Amino acid sequence: MNDEKQQKFTSKVRRGLVWVHQVSQAEMDRLREAAGGGRISGLTASDLADIDAALVWISQNKETPAA
Repeated sequence: MNDEKQQKFTSKVRRGLVWVHQVSQAEMDRLREAAGGGRISGLTASDLADIDAALVWISQNKETPAA
C-alpha cells in the first residue's frame, strides 16, 4: 500500500471510530445507569476494565471534530 492509500485508509478508520465511540459509550452509559452502580449482568470486572480501556483508546484515536 502506497503512502497516499495508507493515509486515506487511516482517515476512513479514524472517521469510523467517531461513530463507534459514540454508540459504544452511549450503550455503556445506559448499562451502568440501569445497573444503578451495581453489577452489570453478563460482564465481569475484567470485561468492564477491557471495555473501558478500549473506549479510552478509541477516544484518543478517533478523528477530532473540525472547529
